[in-house]
Amino acid sequence: CESMGGAQELREVRDRLLQEGVGIACRKGKKPEQPNQDSFFFADTARFRLCCVADGHGEFGHWVSHWVVRMTLRALLMELANAERLPQDDAVAQIFDVVHKCVKLKAATEGFDLLLSGTTLSIAIVDRTTQQALTAWAGDSRCVCGRPFAGGGSKPEVISATNDHKPQDAEERRRIIGSGGEVIRLPNDVPHRVFVRGRESPGLAMSRAVGDLLAHSVGVNHVPGFKRFNLEERSVLLCCSDGVWEFIKNMEALGVATKHGIAGVGEAVRQLAQESRNRWLKEEVSVTDDITVIAMWGAPKRAHPTAPA
Repeated sequence: CESMGGAQELREVRDRLLQEGVGIACRKGKKPEQPNQDSFFFADTARFRLCCVADGHGEFGHWVSHWVVRMTLRALLMELANAERLPQDDAVAQIFDVVHKCVKLKAATEGFDLLLSGTTLSIAIVDRTTQQALTAWAGDSRCVCGRPFAGGGSKPEVISATNDHKPQDAEERRRIIGSGGEVIRLPNDVPHRVFVRGRESPGLAMSRAVGDLLAHSVGVNHVPGFKRFNLEERSVLLCCSDGVWEFIKNMEALGVATKHGIAGVGEAVRQLAQESRNRWLKEEVSVTDDITVIAMWGAPKRAHPTAPA
């Protein structure tokens, strides 16, 4: 039947990715009232390798992340169609802005509300000809790159890591307060949250996101941060939703990936997803966040791609 054929095709794709040093795990959280609100993509072109994680939140967060990853992939493929280098920061920032505007239009036509719903958006692009890499992000779906420590020690070496966009950070806080918002940590709560001054909403626990129109009215934005680095043959890039980073630090996650190496990338992402879930259950007992893990190992430099004869 079609469903069995689809499952077989999915297994074949995952097996092929594993052979190329790419592992992906995505697990729905323990939240009976909500579907999985994480969305992701991975894509290869002749020259570039791309991945994306979007962690939705709010009542319609699953629809926001669903459409955002599709819109982002299409925009990136168009941007990279004839490119001979990684895109400039302003071109990627424009893609984030276009995606935000397009998901507003999609929400209007499909009937879901963006007032209190949105998503993080983190992307990574690797030029396999030069081994240069770019990460761009809005929110707290972190991308971390590292490699085994050159001296042979047990701890990995961090090459690059994105910085979570949190409202308590000085620059973010100033922008939000200057736009009519407040940044408050409620009693018995863990994160600082964004509120309209004098109101009890939206309560967003990040300072940048796609969607979240009420939060945007008080200084939250979708302007991405950027990191550029080299993803060399012995290096690994992790792109994960906050379901991982809530209880696992960068060094620990990289340690799992580098311990298993490129040949064990599938086991590494499974272990990270399971350990993240276990720690959620230990802390929260009955609730876990959705969890997405993408691990992508660097590869030897490719010759400049040429058109087929």
